[in-house]
Amino acid sequence: MPHTIMVVEDDAATRRLYRFLLRNSGYDVIEAEDGIDALEKLAVHDCDVVITDMNMPRMGGIELVRTLRQNQSQVYVILVTAFGTPDTEKNALRAGVNEYLTKPFDFDELERRLQLYFSRRAQGGS
Repeated sequence: MPHTIMVVEDDAATRRLYRFLLRNSGYDVIEAEDGIDALEKLAVHDCDVVITDMNMPRMGGIELVRTLRQNQSQVYVILVTAFGTPDTEKNALRAGVNEYLTKPFDFDELERRLQLYFSRRAQGGS
């Protein structure tokens, strides 16, 4: 059974690109346009990993992660941002983000991180 990845991104073209690349890598993909949409979909769909943009209307990525962690969700979260600074990364990790990627990045890097996470999880690690 394929792993399920949720892509939370307000830019529709970027979301479609993620969907295309992730499906070609064998993942099931759920799309959400912002943090509120993501929370609504996570209430009815199981998901292994959330890949979220940081800056979005209504609810951004860091607020999404804070809400997930307050609700005791252990879903693995990769935060993606075009506005990366050391302070932003510290705040994201403090909020409960598992990994942090700065745009632009090579899709191979995202795929490597996903494979590493699923490999560790299969071996009983976190």
